[in-house]
Amino acid sequence: MNKSKSSKPFVLGLTGSIASGKSTALEVFKQCGLFTLSADALTHEVLSRPAVNKKLQEVFGSSAPAELARQVFKNASARKRLEGLLHPLILKEAQKQLAGCTCPLAVFEVPLLFEAGWDKYVDMTLLVVSSGAGLAARLKQRGLTLAQYQARLKTQLPQETKAQRADLMIVNNSTKQHLEQKVRRLARALNNIYG
Repeated sequence: MNKSKSSKPFVLGLTGSIASGKSTALEVFKQCGLFTLSADALTHEVLSRPAVNKKLQEVFGSSAPAELARQVFKNASARKRLEGLLHPLILKEAQKQLAGCTCPLAVFEVPLLFEAGWDKYVDMTLLVVSSGAGLAARLKQRGLTLAQYQARLKTQLPQETKAQRADLMIVNNSTKQHLEQKVRRLARALNNIYG
């Protein structure tokens, strides 16, 4: 049965800097029954395609994510080239999955939501922000140094700019449980309004 245009889901675009807590937020939205989609997961799927692997080998000499990250986080033109290759494929896959979604609410986690201009493809945006000790602990868990974190941040819009552009914002400066509680409240509110 084809879905009518009016039955497409309300899409919340979820974003935030690395180690801000957006992946935890996405998991909680999923637990609350919302359809969830991760640009990072879609990236891994796209990178597993033989044609994409071949193209990356030709352009970058490697298709290994760690090697690609090493190259692009220190070279803006290499990063733009990689994004030019991957972003259209990731967006196409995301739109395909959202078109097949039967839930009234969907959450699409995109680290570069504003930078890529993908905020125009969602109905509302949510920014998760974090700083302080909790951030330092999450970086350590990911095996990232503060210098690596700061280098990656330089490839993104400043947090203040994202905060100005976001429709909603969750501050994640406490415990994981506190973040989960905030996300559950938001999921209930969204369900009441758009579900």
